[in-house]
Amino acid sequence: MSDSAAMDESYDIAAMRNRLKAKLDEAGLSMRAASINAGLGAGWVQATLQEDGPEPSIVKLAQMCAKNGISLPYVLFGFEMSSETRQILEMMESDPQKRDGLLALMASQNR
Repeated sequence: MSDSAAMDESYDIAAMRNRLKAKLDEAGLSMRAASINAGLGAGWVQATLQEDGPEPSIVKLAQMCAKNGISLPYVLFGFEMSSETRQILEMMESDPQKRDGLLALMASQNR
């Protein structure tokens, strides 16, 4: 997916917007502050949250979440990811041997 590509058409953009708004409210962040923190321009979050607003690129949404301490998996899919799970996924992506070892271990547990 390119930096400017929008979310897939089947993706529930309304649910993503609702989760993002809830996380901003929970963090006590205004839409303007969250946009500025992420370096995206003062109106980026507001435009993204509008029902008829543009669908955000995953890169910009990830940037906004990271800069504001908001869980990207939660905003996108509605679930949190522990730091341990994130570490396992990063390890699996960066090292094929470790990935294969983890997959073999998991397979042996399912027998």
